[in-house]
Amino acid sequence: MRRRGRRWRAVLITPVLAVIVVLYAFPIYWLIATSLKSRSQLFQATLSLFPEAPTLQPYADVLIDRGMWILLRNSIVVCGATVVLALTVGLLITYPITRLDVSPRVRAGVLNWALSLRFLPPIAVVVPYFAVVRTVGLYDQPLALIFIYSLFNLPFTIWMLKGFLTEIPREIEEAALADGASRWTAFRHILLPLATPGLLAAGVIVFSFSWSEFLFALILTSTPNAQTFPVGVQGLVTQFEIIWNDMAAAGTIAMLLPLVLMVLARRHVVAGLTFGVVREK
Repeated sequence: MRRRGRRWRAVLITPVLAVIVVLYAFPIYWLIATSLKSRSQLFQATLSLFPEAPTLQPYADVLIDRGMWILLRNSIVVCGATVVLALTVGLLITYPITRLDVSPRVRAGVLNWALSLRFLPPIAVVVPYFAVVRTVGLYDQPLALIFIYSLFNLPFTIWMLKGFLTEIPREIEEAALADGASRWTAFRHILLPLATPGLLAAGVIVFSFSWSEFLFALILTSTPNAQTFPVGVQGLVTQFEIIWNDMAAAGTIAMLLPLVLMVLARRHVVAGLTFGVVREK
């Protein structure tokens, strides 16, 4: 009876999963297929699911002719710097509350403070941030985006690293200290290697969040010297037309890098999103 029940569950679940996969995969396929179509095929009377004569010209138009390779470079630099800054500050905050003898009251206060940084949506603070950025002379500078992205991703980084560091037994570090190692040596040679999966998971997710951010990049930048790739993609919607194949090519490029990072670090990301964040010791 158990085997028969499992067979029936498999028979019922498999079609449902297949439908879900198709629903999620088809938009991605349609995006890539549209990016490979010529402009003449886009305006044909009959709809085609496949590019008749695949061409990479839309990618060349986007990156070279429109100069969006500069925006792509800006996005990589800004998101990479955001990951480094967010992880560094996150470690400086989470290390004392997880590895040192800190009172539960202080620990709860730090974690609640981190959550308070995300209580307001970005749209509610974009105008004050704009005023501050203009006042300090960082308008249209990648540095402004790095600081703001790091601030908004810091709560997630703190809570995620806190979950991973809590899972590492303190006795390992205390044994190194008892053998004469300094606190810094124990951190660098023992704790940091053990926390690498958590750092990798948090870094990939922070990178993905920063990569897709649009509002601050739109408001706080005005030239290609500081604009990020999502800002350039919305520029393909003009007053008179939507350049569909170029927009599809830009969307494919924007999707590719975070998707590759997620695939490469999928095990660590899943671990971070399951026990690393919500598990409390």
